[in-house]
Amino acid sequence: MPQDASAMARILNEIIEIGGTTAHRERFDEQRIISYFISPKLGISCFVALEGEQLLGFQSLDWSDPDWPGDRLPADWGVIATFVDPHAHKRGAGRALFANTVEAAKKAGVSFIDATIRKENAGGQAFYQGVGFTDYREGPETISKRFAPL
Repeated sequence: MPQDASAMARILNEIIEIGGTTAHRERFDEQRIISYFISPKLGISCFVALEGEQLLGFQSLDWSDPDWPGDRLPADWGVIATFVDPHAHKRGAGRALFANTVEAAKKAGVSFIDATIRKENAGGQAFYQGVGFTDYREGPETISKRFAPL
């Protein structure tokens, strides 16, 4: 929801400042969070994980972008992005988010979900491997994993 944008920006900006785990380099404000994650033109879903009133993280799923300048994915693939507060790791937020994202992917008819992760992001690699993603492509700085939400 748009009212989550401020907390989402705070989490993503902290991750960007730490470095090494996201391809994003520029800080996000509320409007940029809304346009990238909450209401993107190719959006399928965006879920937040809450503990009481505290937002612990968020996960978005978009259709693959036919205008992407890099390696293009098939039109029926989704692209996932997961961001969890660095102070809330290992508390189950990512797995809870992923359960909802898989259901949204099934309803939308997504064939595969792509997760492209920076090579130095050992935590991200382990998370996606742990929920069932398998490697299918490697670039100079990233490893791409996929998951079939059957």
